[in-house]
Amino acid sequence: MLTIRGESSRRGFLRVGALGFAGLAMPDALRARAAAGESRKNGAVILLFLAGGPSHLETYDPKPGAPAEYRGPFGAISTNVPGLRISELLPKHARVADKFAIIRSCSHETPAHEGGKKRMLTGHVTRPGDEEPVMDLPPISAIVARQKGANRPGVPPSVACPPNTYYAKAAYLGRAYDAFDFYSGNAPRDLTLPRNMTLQRMENRRELLASLDGMRRDIDASRTMDGMDACAARAYEIVSSPAARDAFDLGREPQSIREKYGSDWVGKACLQARRLVEAGVTFVTIGWAGWDDHDGLKDKIGERAPILDQAVAALIEDLHSRGLDREVTLLVLGEFGRTPKMSANAGRDHWPNAMSVLVSGGGMKMGQAIGATDARGEAPVERRVAPEDILATVYANLGIDPRTEFVNHAGRPIPILPGGTPIAELR
Repeated sequence: MLTIRGESSRRGFLRVGALGFAGLAMPDALRARAAAGESRKNGAVILLFLAGGPSHLETYDPKPGAPAEYRGPFGAISTNVPGLRISELLPKHARVADKFAIIRSCSHETPAHEGGKKRMLTGHVTRPGDEEPVMDLPPISAIVARQKGANRPGVPPSVACPPNTYYAKAAYLGRAYDAFDFYSGNAPRDLTLPRNMTLQRMENRRELLASLDGMRRDIDASRTMDGMDACAARAYEIVSSPAARDAFDLGREPQSIREKYGSDWVGKACLQARRLVEAGVTFVTIGWAGWDDHDGLKDKIGERAPILDQAVAALIEDLHSRGLDREVTLLVLGEFGRTPKMSANAGRDHWPNAMSVLVSGGGMKMGQAIGATDARGEAPVERRVAPEDILATVYANLGIDPRTEFVNHAGRPIPILPGGTPIAELR
């Protein structure tokens, strides 16, 4: 796996050993993708995953008319879409509401964090009794990497920030489809070669590897080495090409654009996500932990919301101004919503019965709210949407057939989605 790190030390930037003797992770990854027969239809996804579960009442589904213990400490404001109101914590969102849609009636049945993440990112239901499962199914990022690959040569198909988030792992699809990692806000110096390593030396290693592979083929009766040269060449292309390095270089952005996104790591990650999809990366996951507000919700979400507001609004506006909204789908979601009634600890607990999801771009119909919850935000009363419907919508945007099956470690064929229908209101 190619690993792009945010350390100042060059030795931590990436594993160039993928082009050496035994470390064949990068070529293996590309070889597996080539064997998959990926779709080449244009399209990309940016997923901002608010891990912990953001409160729908303090973000996209406020209830200003509910009793105080339900409506919470914040009010609602109007947006530039008539009749659409959101939390007063999101004034920048309000100015670009015509460029996004809010799904207010998303609902599922899994109140545990890990099961909820699995539910939202795979569309599959957690098995009975398996309350806190590991991610044993590939999330949408891995499916997209498997079925599409990168939109352009020289960049990875899937990227995740921060590194090593388990929901950016590919489960039984194999590490070939894990997201490539990065820390936000890094200069491209971390995409230079390690000390004493030049492109010429790396080319020499590649030539030596090719000669060794020739000998291995002579004794490889199963011919499993077939096709290796092309994939190793693609690995070399990613390492040696300036495309990935340039995409991570925020210094190439005007200061005015960087300031628009904000100086926090989330804003930088969102700006890098835009640069990455523009460069040809197909799926970018940004995982923002800390939204599990069981207590002290007013102060905690009051600190986080302005960062969310600035970063998401800037990203939406940027995608639209560049015409990327026709191809790039933005998702902002967590694993569930929060209890409509405030707790004794001035917080909200887990609540999968109702949650909100923001979507933007993908050539879809924006400036609307889809579905509705009751007056207290407890449950959908109009147009219930399941997680698999949201994922089916994204797969449709990318030209991926969700009925495709993959065999898991137990030898069982598992479909990409167990069901779900693209959301008609967005088409």
